[in-house]
Amino acid sequence: MSSNDDQKRNDGAAGGSRRPPVATQFKKGQSGNPKGRPPKSVGQRRIVEKVLAEKQRLGGQHRGKRVLYTNFESLIMTAKMLAASGHQQATKLYTYVLGKYGTQEPVNREIGYIVIPEALTREEWQAKYMPKDDPPGQPDYDD
Repeated sequence: MSSNDDQKRNDGAAGGSRRPPVATQFKKGQSGNPKGRPPKSVGQRRIVEKVLAEKQRLGGQHRGKRVLYTNFESLIMTAKMLAASGHQQATKLYTYVLGKYGTQEPVNREIGYIVIPEALTREEWQAKYMPKDDPPGQPDYDD
């Protein structure tokens, strides 16, 4: 091949399937994707979650009282009030949300305590915390 043939291939015209025109080839030292990957589009679910999680102060509260509610809580409270006044759509919404999430019932668990005594020897601890006498009416089992 002569240098004349190389010059013809790189003149800017399409030179075949594996040789794109020089004008469209990547420049040395420049990224092939200068703008980078486009940002991921925010889905509708994320937008709704973000809006419902925002906190607002309800109107009509005293100036000193700063109780904040999420938009979701405000929506449910409004639906509950409208349902109580007989609004059918609000009743449907409130019963749907109540059925899906239910009421929060307290969990009945026994509460335990961790007792961390002072740094005592075994004898000091027994003298301080062990019962001195057996309860009345209980037989003595030290035999």
